Amino acid sequence: MNKFLFLFLSFFALQNSTAQSTLISGKVIIDDIDYHADLDNFSIINLNTNAKTMANSDGIFSIKVNLNDELLFKNEGIEERVLKISENMISKGFVTVHLNVEVIELAEATINPLKKNLKDNINKEKIFSEKLNDEMGISSPEYKAKLNFKRDEEMVNRTIKAVGGVSLTGLVGLITGSHKKIKNVKVEPQTKHDQLINLKNLYTTYYFVNDLKIPEGKIIEFLDYCYTNFNFKELLQMNNFEEIMYTLNEQAPIYLSKITSNE
Repeated sequence: MNKFLFLFLSFFALQNSTAQSTLISGKVIIDDIDYHADLDNFSIINLNTNAKTMANSDGIFSIKVNLNDELLFKNEGIEERVLKISENMISKGFVTVHLNVEVIELAEATINPLKKNLKDNINKEKIFSEKLNDEMGISSPEYKAKLNFKRDEEMVNRTIKAVGGVSLTGLVGLITGSHKKIKNVKVEPQTKHDQLINLKNLYTTYYFVNDLKIPEGKIIEFLDYCYTNFNFKELLQMNNFEEIMYTLNEQAPIYLSKITSNE
């Protein structure tokens, strides 16, 4: 009898702890850089449950947590950070995580006196880092070409986000390295419908249907309701995704009651 009671209480405790899991969202921000960092596939790991997720290119992510869980934020070139989940984070449903670029300290250099014959001062043997770069292919022309292409691609993406649309003439000038001023370039701004579709894709259908309980066929209508009444146009221009998420969570039950009363 005691054994049966123990098993029952253990099962109840397990069910209770599972039920307390909460899906929270957040945004990763890199503080000490003066350009837009592409945070696509930035890793977030729950060290207590081993749950894992990835951020999108804007640093937005969602993950299930319990109170006092520890989240590890890690990505190549960024200092790792462990964040402990508090009651305030769970009640708010959104957390902003500030990180810094990893600082690589150089080894202390040993300076030898110069020799009379200048050619003898040239060390022909490669240092360890140069050998490592050769082994990894980092010094190859192919790798440098890919790196330059990636840099240009990020510049193009930043240009598109800055103007809210695509300027074909501007893109051609950027990719070809032209620095001449282009006058009377027609910029195609994002339409309101495009912005609503992008918001739906950003936060995912799963979030709207399972967390906010918005019917899938009503997601765009709900976003349009929030966009019109809570100045989403300005919030999008400022990349204020935290305020947008807060508004969506706050307005979802109000919107649901409106459409229920109209049916």
